[in-house]
Amino acid sequence: MSLFRTLFLLVLLAALAPLALVALLLRAGGAEVTVALLAAGIAAMLLALLISTVMARRVTRPLEALVHGALEIARGRFGHQVAHVGRTELSDLAYTFNFMSRQLAQYDADNARLYAALERGYLDTIRALASAIDAKDPYTRGHSERVSRLAVEIGRELRLQDDVLRALEFGGILHDVGKIGIPEQVLLKPARLTPEEYAVVKSHALIGAEIVEGVEFLQAARPAIRHHHERWDGQGYPDGLAGEDIPLIARILNAADTWDACTSERPYHRAASEPEAISMLASGRGAQLDPAVHDAFLRVVARHGHLA
Repeated sequence: MSLFRTLFLLVLLAALAPLALVALLLRAGGAEVTVALLAAGIAAMLLALLISTVMARRVTRPLEALVHGALEIARGRFGHQVAHVGRTELSDLAYTFNFMSRQLAQYDADNARLYAALERGYLDTIRALASAIDAKDPYTRGHSERVSRLAVEIGRELRLQDDVLRALEFGGILHDVGKIGIPEQVLLKPARLTPEEYAVVKSHALIGAEIVEGVEFLQAARPAIRHHHERWDGQGYPDGLAGEDIPLIARILNAADTWDACTSERPYHRAASEPEAISMLASGRGAQLDPAVHDAFLRVVARHGHLA
């Protein structure tokens, strides 16, 4: 039985108690007394029904509001307030609920600020690390930041969720972190690499993935670091993955990395113009690059202009 029905019946029974006395008087009284008492009894019953309804509603409505407020808090809508009137125990309960809700909203806001500060600290740390890697090679200075920004723009064009965009940002900054383990005489060699030297350079993808393996907040970015040199046709490295077996963030990073490599001055090639670089990437559509990612990249270029 609901609280409303319970309260309604209790108040109704209490209000109808006088009718028992009326019934006794009806049996003992005359006709005129009987009519008067009957009218009084009916009036008393109607009044009892009204009082019962009002009293039950006055108790159950605030409780319903509190239940609704508790559900709002459970859904994460901290700060939700319920109305409270008067100085009854129920209004005191509502006041306490509102205070609790405001405190939860404040704690939630404080936690969000702390999390944002922590994340900024993470970003500053990995940017410093990426800058240290880029500093080994003056020709690639700023490369990681540019790749990160472009990868995030492509991700937005593909309508990826915020957590995936964050993984793209971190993965873009750290995609070449494994080069810290590559000897400088190989990494900075101005001439064409021998097959053995090229194998050493290719190992930077695995080294990078190993470097971030134990860092919890970088786990979502780790597939991008390991697989950003995989190719859509399966001819890439380190694992020879093909098509959609390659993690999406790695496919996006591949396009961003290729664009920046084409449009940057390097010891072994001059910087390509934007039309030349677009033509180079187009030649890799469906071979090196995921066609859907390539097309999203072109839309980003059309919207933002030169991205080198």
